[in-house]
Amino acid sequence: MSGSRRGWGRALFALRPEECATLLLFLPMAYTLARMSASRTDLLDGPAAAYPGALTRLLVLLSSTAIFALLIKAKPQWTFFRDAMPFVFCANIYGSLHDLIRFFHAPDITGALYQWDLSLFGFEPTIWAERFARPLLTDFFTVCYWLFYVLGPMLGLFLYLRKDHRAFRYTMVTLVLCLYLGYIGYVAWPASAPRLFMPGAYSVPLHGTPLLDFTRTATVVVPLTAYGAFPSLHCAVALLAVLLAWRYQRWFFWVQLPFATGLVVGTVYLRHHWVVDILAGFVLTFVAYWAGPRIEDWWTRHASGGLPSDLAQPAGTAKPIREPEPTARVAAKVMES
Repeated sequence: MSGSRRGWGRALFALRPEECATLLLFLPMAYTLARMSASRTDLLDGPAAAYPGALTRLLVLLSSTAIFALLIKAKPQWTFFRDAMPFVFCANIYGSLHDLIRFFHAPDITGALYQWDLSLFGFEPTIWAERFARPLLTDFFTVCYWLFYVLGPMLGLFLYLRKDHRAFRYTMVTLVLCLYLGYIGYVAWPASAPRLFMPGAYSVPLHGTPLLDFTRTATVVVPLTAYGAFPSLHCAVALLAVLLAWRYQRWFFWVQLPFATGLVVGTVYLRHHWVVDILAGFVLTFVAYWAGPRIEDWWTRHASGGLPSDLAQPAGTAKPIREPEPTARVAAKVMES
């Protein structure tokens, strides 16, 4: 029995913490998609009728997991592939979150978020903000909003190219932890954006350039936008990227600070989030910022048999030990004689 447990332990710690977290989220997602795929499609109120692509998403989920497992075993030298995959898995899970949200039918808390905003401010901030609506401002906030998808990965890429393995690992684990905790929040507390909850409350339409208007309108087509408001992961990841950049890549902090600030303000201006969503996202930021490096250190110690995290580096990252200079060796022999 003890040998079996040790075998399971070795298999578990052969994974990285973000890969283990991905597997834990993949399991309920695969179960949900399998249940939907097995339901009778002729039942109008059945899950499969609501999600005719459930089987396809299940096959994509299983095949991507299998391909990843085979490649990291067969091609361990492809380190960049393994380092970059967490963001691919995050996107994969994000694309199926609406399945989990509607399948588990947690109570919709949108009305409560609306009341909390009113209690905090005495008015609805997204309605109040429409007095500032200008095409140029709308375009700026739209660009900032879409930069959510690159702020964290760009920081990780800079650290990777700088070969700062420890900072890169801390950043990756912290970002993925923040995203996955937010995904759990989406399923546990479904909530709609203000623009969907009260579309008739706005008297000033938001317009900018045609291209950015199209991208902003396209967000309505994404199924998750119907219930993925609480917490605000856009604001959580933006603040987290700023904090991590201040810690590990100071110049990038100053580059992204105006865009991250615009993203946070823009979520209200563009009517994507309640202010309570943003506050919850900030709480998530500090939880991930505190827990991410500690999880990575704990995981690395167990995976390496108790070595400190700065010593347990993958092969090829440790600095080579310099051999003594030839003159130094000769001088040492002379002194010995």
